[in-house]
Amino acid sequence: MRFLSTLAAAVLGTLIALGLVFFIGLVFLFGLAAAGDATPAVRTGSILVADLSGAWPEAVSGDPLAAAFGGEARLDLHDVTGAFRKAASDPRIEGVWLRIGSPASGWASLDAVRRAIDSLRVTGKPVYATSADYFMAENGYFLASAADSVFLEEEALFEFNGFSLEVLFYHRMLEKLGVKPQAIRAGSYKGAVEPFTRDDLSLENELQLGAIARDTEERFVREVASRRGIEPAALRSLMQNGGTFTAREALEHGLVDGMAYKDEVEDLFRRRLGQDDGERLRTVSLATYARVPAEQAGIRTSGRDEIAVVMAEGDIVAGKGGISPLGGSGALGSETLIAALRDAREAESVKAVVLRINSPGGFAPAADAMLREIELLRAEKPVFVSMGDLAASGGYWIATAADTVVAEALTLTGSIGVFSLMFDGSGLLEDRLGITSDVVTTAPSADMMSMLRPLTSAETGRLEASIDRTYANFLDKVASARGMTPEAVDAVAQGRVWTGTSAVGAGLVDVLGGLDTAVALAAERVGLAEGAYRTREFPRKKTFVEQLTESLEGRALAFAASRGPLAGLAPADPVLRALADLRRLSAGGGSVQARLPFSLSVR
Repeated sequence: MRFLSTLAAAVLGTLIALGLVFFIGLVFLFGLAAAGDATPAVRTGSILVADLSGAWPEAVSGDPLAAAFGGEARLDLHDVTGAFRKAASDPRIEGVWLRIGSPASGWASLDAVRRAIDSLRVTGKPVYATSADYFMAENGYFLASAADSVFLEEEALFEFNGFSLEVLFYHRMLEKLGVKPQAIRAGSYKGAVEPFTRDDLSLENELQLGAIARDTEERFVREVASRRGIEPAALRSLMQNGGTFTAREALEHGLVDGMAYKDEVEDLFRRRLGQDDGERLRTVSLATYARVPAEQAGIRTSGRDEIAVVMAEGDIVAGKGGISPLGGSGALGSETLIAALRDAREAESVKAVVLRINSPGGFAPAADAMLREIELLRAEKPVFVSMGDLAASGGYWIATAADTVVAEALTLTGSIGVFSLMFDGSGLLEDRLGITSDVVTTAPSADMMSMLRPLTSAETGRLEASIDRTYANFLDKVASARGMTPEAVDAVAQGRVWTGTSAVGAGLVDVLGGLDTAVALAAERVGLAEGAYRTREFPRKKTFVEQLTESLEGRALAFAASRGPLAGLAPADPVLRALADLRRLSAGGGSVQARLPFSLSVR
């Protein structure tokens, strides 16, 4: 009996202890969430310290629980650009310190952030840039070059060796495994299937990737040369003959302004602001300042009228989309976007809509369903499209309903083409693993999607016909939207990827600029003056708890995707990103895809 009573007491004590830990944890989490909602206090004479590294998605929930436990970025792209624009008007901010780490966003996003920095610098407030990790590459330097002065630590390294795009090919690996890709595509530039059918780039793919790299270099050189007062030819010569410079060599070439450690940069700010040596520098972080209301920074708006900004980010899929609260890439679900578009259409205060697209495309029927809802919206209110880093293939499909298309100079867009990709794994199972299969069917093609046998010629023919019909439909939609003939669209389509600058010349984009440009054009269309309207984001940002609850509904989709080969790999580096592409494509199961070819990352 004594043993049983002792055991019961121990169990009860353990349960009470666990309960207390759980309660304290809840108190901590709710306290953290409450602290995140408080409006920050900004003192007069503050320096805005902007740590610029990592990736900036199009939208984050802003919930500190999602950042702490879900791996969500603390700031999205528009938080970053908005903070710089607020700082330009805020008399309490007297200078900006850019601490450049390793930015992971695309060049279109970098361009948007750089413009925001530049708009702040021209107000006369000092802007200094330094390295946050003793190293600076071209993408970080692109941001740093917008500052008044750039400083490096004595032993920091400086990479200045041009731009490249690298593609991994799996064809030989599949041969060794006994897996045969069965690819059907419409568009000679539609390179999504090439990593599985070739060992190197086709001439068409090499041409389009080379053009993207050259456009990126051209913009980089033009912007840096303008700010640094260096001839473009001299910058190109450095890239051709350079590599990794020491900080001293970067200074000798005029790429930076001096050597300085953290304490020395603080002294520079003190002298610029007229403060005494040793006086503590007042600072506010970018993450904190982003939560300061625009009104407190001196930006006033009046009236009830709104311009809606509808976010369309991620791979296009059927059903609900969103981002897993426990990490992982996001999906642009047709149901989610359709609901957001409908809400914007029915909101009386919304006078015009900007659809912000950052998507490589995906499932073509889902893109078409979203396009239909955009057309219904446009029948009642003006619709403008703003393109982020990517608005390609299916991402361009949904842009065709807009009144005006706005893209960044280095947005990757176009890729007007479709494909289907399946794999015959019978060789792997039978020849390598000794696994055989048999099947009973009620029709000759009932098992064509099983991946346990090759497609017949009749089945291949039917898939080709389906791909060709979808491609022709794509051409017709673009032709109708852009005032072109299908033949003219076909000449710039064929799956080819364009930068925003080139897309203007191809007739696929109307205006170069960022989200602010699209919002201003939408406001002008409906007669709203600057300061006479607010922007309102759709869909509403969900909290961590809401994301966690809704993610349970997405388990079925995640399970279906996980059945593909190489499931579960996180895109942490170029190799894993490429393998993750393989998983996503193989999970398509032979469906018609309007998707950007592989992951394009200019480095």
